[in-house]
Amino acid sequence: MEKSVNDQTLKEMVRQKYAEIADQDPALNAASCCGSGPVSSKVYHIMADDYTQFDGYVAEADLGLGCGLPTQFARIKPGDVVIDLGSGAGNDCFVARHETGPTGKVIGIDFTEAMIKRARINAEKRGFHNVEFRQGDIEAMPVSDNVADVVVSNCVLNLVPNKRGVFTEIFRVLKPGGHFSISDIVLLGELPQELRQEAELYAGCVSGAILKEQYLALAAEAGFESLTLQKQKPVFIPDDILDKYLSAAEIAAFRAGQAGIESITLYAEKPAATPETTLEIGTVQPSDRSAVLELLKASDLPVLDVEASLSSFLVAKAAGAVVGVAALERYGPQALLRSVAVREDYRGHGLAKRLVSDLLRQARLSGIQDVYLLTTTAEGYFANKGFVRLPRESTPEAIRATAQFAELCPSTAVVMHQRLEKPRLNLADLQSSCCTPNSGCC
Repeated sequence: MEKSVNDQTLKEMVRQKYAEIADQDPALNAASCCGSGPVSSKVYHIMADDYTQFDGYVAEADLGLGCGLPTQFARIKPGDVVIDLGSGAGNDCFVARHETGPTGKVIGIDFTEAMIKRARINAEKRGFHNVEFRQGDIEAMPVSDNVADVVVSNCVLNLVPNKRGVFTEIFRVLKPGGHFSISDIVLLGELPQELRQEAELYAGCVSGAILKEQYLALAAEAGFESLTLQKQKPVFIPDDILDKYLSAAEIAAFRAGQAGIESITLYAEKPAATPETTLEIGTVQPSDRSAVLELLKASDLPVLDVEASLSSFLVAKAAGAVVGVAALERYGPQALLRSVAVREDYRGHGLAKRLVSDLLRQARLSGIQDVYLLTTTAEGYFANKGFVRLPRESTPEAIRATAQFAELCPSTAVVMHQRLEKPRLNLADLQSSCCTPNSGCC
């Protein structure tokens, strides 16, 4: 194989290697680095850790790959959303699933079709309905922003040429305050040139590894905090692998030198959000459309009529990302309050209250007398905001004719109503609603 290969060639070579591994005897994987690359006559594991000690372990999903036990250190809690990078046949996903319990969710990502197929079969056999597997690159994950509480990975980042891109993606998909626990291979010194340029050893994890200091720096540059090495262990490459690439003298020099290979498990946290100081609330922009739709879908709210009513939306943004929405559709002196949704990691900070209060204030200032809404889950919340339950047949015809009433919301949804007080006309209100200096409107 050529000594100089580009990133795409390396990725395709790794894909082919791991497609072969998906169908081979797991015992063969234990005899090589991370289950790929040259096989040693001396069967060994990079890490002698035993997955069978964990609840949730599935023998059929254990292909003998990996260089650590990240799920052991991942601090997974019941109800967590966990993403496993390079999920293989599903081993770490199934262990993580036991920790999340039935209220949690586990997403495995792997770019090898054969691995995805094998993992899905393993999950289906056991009825693991809160575990799913998605095919894709971990430097461009098929996952939305801020969805995971925890990210785990076992001996995978070293296979990716663009490690910086992977850390950036991990930061993107983690919720504020979320964390990762990743096992990987790093270098303690420079590898011999022959090993660093050998593509076959890249698939076997060794030549794809980078210096430990560089690895930690990439995580910090991506924005992670509280970096902690949870476990470290030396990795030994047998002579019968090295002699494929190095002479006896070069092997002796390598053994005597300062270079080393180590398995580490790294923990780090994404900084927590501070909604009080980072939020901006304003009218919706056309560029917000997809983010509004995504948030409504995540909150199980109707989206079919959003195109026609998008201009009525108020959005809350944090660092440019939409984290809260609400809309007020006007029909003469009446209005429909709808689509109140807040991203999960921003709940509990009063954001929904701020959005609704702003809309009701605008309604008062614009002469709206009555506001109606439909809800299936938040009757108590809106009752505390001054709304009262109303028989559906008592709702004005203009409101009943909206798509929300007519077809999108279930017939079991509760109708609620609030009669708005007439606005107190003071200078502050008038200036905020319609006036500019010398406009002549006041």
